[in-house]
Parts: sequence; structure tokens; C-alpha cells
Amino acid sequence: MSLEVDGVKSAVEITSHVDLEVLADVYRRVHAADLHMVDHSDPSLEDRLRWTAEAPGFEAAIGYVDGQVAGTVMGCPLPPDTLWWRDLTDVTDPELAVEWEGRTFAVCEAFVLPEFRKHRLGVRMMSELLDSRSEERVSLAVTETNTRVWHALQRMRFQHVGDLVPFPGWRSHRMLVRALPLRSSR
Repeated sequence: MSLEVDGVKSAVEITSHVDLEVLADVYRRVHAADLHMVDHSDPSLEDRLRWTAEAPGFEAAIGYVDGQVAGTVMGCPLPPDTLWWRDLTDVTDPELAVEWEGRTFAVCEAFVLPEFRKHRLGVRMMSELLDSRSEERVSLAVTETNTRVWHALQRMRFQHVGDLVPFPGWRSHRMLVRALPLRSSR
């Protein structure tokens, strides 16, 4: 679906093939002020993007503004033997971390250039990607200091289910879960 804001067109494409080099460039522009942090360098951005893009069932929403890539939401289904939930704290439901085929789609990366936020590309990419998924639920982690994204996800009815540190040395992240499809549970 295409949208025009202030005379500038934006669109979202759902795909299973992405240009990792282009996405890495956009990511670095989005997170330019934070690239010195371990969260953005270990493991490397290229490794994280490649791991996600090579995962079985990978899919991405790519956001474009005037034909140029402006962001993405990308993820994959969690396998039954996933490590996704390891080290999750404050869990009230022991069944939360039990996985089976078709239970959870994991959003592994999500970012959009700040100058295009008025296009609501983040919400559009998330919605268009997740509305096409067949899994029961979606999960993602967001750093607890990213209040802008945290509040946007709360408006989309994501529930905070615990906290974790995704990789050694990273900041704490809030783990969020929401039932799918988005459209039927708004």
C-alpha cells in the first residue's frame, strides 16, 4: 500500500529476499549515535541480519520512501528448540517459553529512518508483515531505554512478559508478546 505525506510517497513491500548491505546502511544511519555500544557491534550487525535472513521461514517488510529503502521489520518463526526465551526473568507463565511449530513469529530486527517517522512506516511495516503470518503469536525484544518504540508497541497491544539481556554485555530488553493476527485482535 502506498501513502503520500507532504508530497512524498512511501510504500511497504513484504518479501523473503532482502539486500543485507542496504539494510545495514540504513541501520547504521538509524543508530548512528549508538554504534559505539555493544548492543550494536557484538555480534556484528552483518551477522545478526544474515542469521535472520537465512532462518527457515524468514520474511521481512521493507519500507520505501520515494523508492529508497527507509527501514525494515524482519523475523522468522521460532523452532521448538529455540534459545529465544533463555535467561528471561520475571516470567509468571511457565508455558510462555514452550515452543512448537507454528506458535511464535519472532521479530528480530525493526528500524526506520527517523526523518520518515511521520509516514508511520514502523507501524505499517509491523502491521503488514504480521497480518500475513499464520503463527499464533509474535514476540520481540526492545531495549528498556527505547521509550518511543515501547509506547508504540503498547498501543499495538503488545504485552510485557519479562526482561532479558539478548547477548552478553547488551542492555536489558523488555520481551513483548502479542496474539496474531493483529487485525482480528485490535
